[in-house]
Amino acid sequence: MKRNISVFILLILLASSFKYRSKSREAVLPSDADTKKLVSNVSLPSSTFEETVLKMQQGNREFAQGNASTFKSLWSRSEDVTNFCGLNSQESKGWLDVEKSIDDFNKKIVRKKSYSLEKIASHAGPEQGYVLQKEHYVLANGQSLDLHVTLVLRLENNQWKIVHRHSDELAMSVGSAIAVK
Repeated sequence: MKRNISVFILLILLASSFKYRSKSREAVLPSDADTKKLVSNVSLPSSTFEETVLKMQQGNREFAQGNASTFKSLWSRSEDVTNFCGLNSQESKGWLDVEKSIDDFNKKIVRKKSYSLEKIASHAGPEQGYVLQKEHYVLANGQSLDLHVTLVLRLENNQWKIVHRHSDELAMSVGSAIAVK
């Protein structure tokens, strides 16, 4: 119970400060970028956390190519995992529902260089860590999908596992909204 409260408080703090943190983001990286450069300017206390973040980013690139196995392997299989998907406002709880939402999203992505990310921040404590990033996809219908993504990871059996992923569509900037009109 105490761990769940800690995760909830962490999510509230992350959500409330997300827009302010985006000012310090890294450059946009294409889907074929070198993974070693993705976290080069972020100091993390745990090398295994950093390795997990790199593996997750590689898994995201594979996911955009149609292979979700690496990305799925990074998720906890416990019943308290959650995924709030910004694409279809779907909330999933428990591994079986989360896995289905991952598969559903994967079917909607183009299988070419349709993914890039902007890493904003990450941090790891003794048992929990988080990653904030922006993800950019091209959907099968040709539309772009730009997401704010918050991931919460937990140390399970000496391995970092994703226990929560929250994605929301990025709001259009004023200039973009005027250009659309």
